[in-house]
Amino acid sequence: MFKTKDSTPKQLQSIKITNQDEIVALTGSKLNPVQAWEVIKEASENFTKTDAKAQEADALLFEMLHPNIKRKTDATTEDENIRIQEKERARALALLELELLIAA
Repeated sequence: MFKTKDSTPKQLQSIKITNQDEIVALTGSKLNPVQAWEVIKEASENFTKTDAKAQEADALLFEMLHPNIKRKTDATTEDENIRIQEKERARALALLELELLIAA
């Protein structure tokens, strides 16, 4: 459920954050991964409560902590969309076939 549950503060401190200036301009403060992790932990009641925002933040923090591990790619999503479209077309053809049988 939460990917950073077992992360340590030392691991979180090792995250290299680029564009801190832009983050400060947008939020008014620097991004601190340890504090972010603590907020996620608090919002999820020690990683036991399902909270959509906390899970989203957890996934982003995990991605920052492990940049080499790719999350579900757009290509996979694109493949899923293609399969859904194929199923829709198959259903449409099946309905058309039924309509033709009824009309005959």
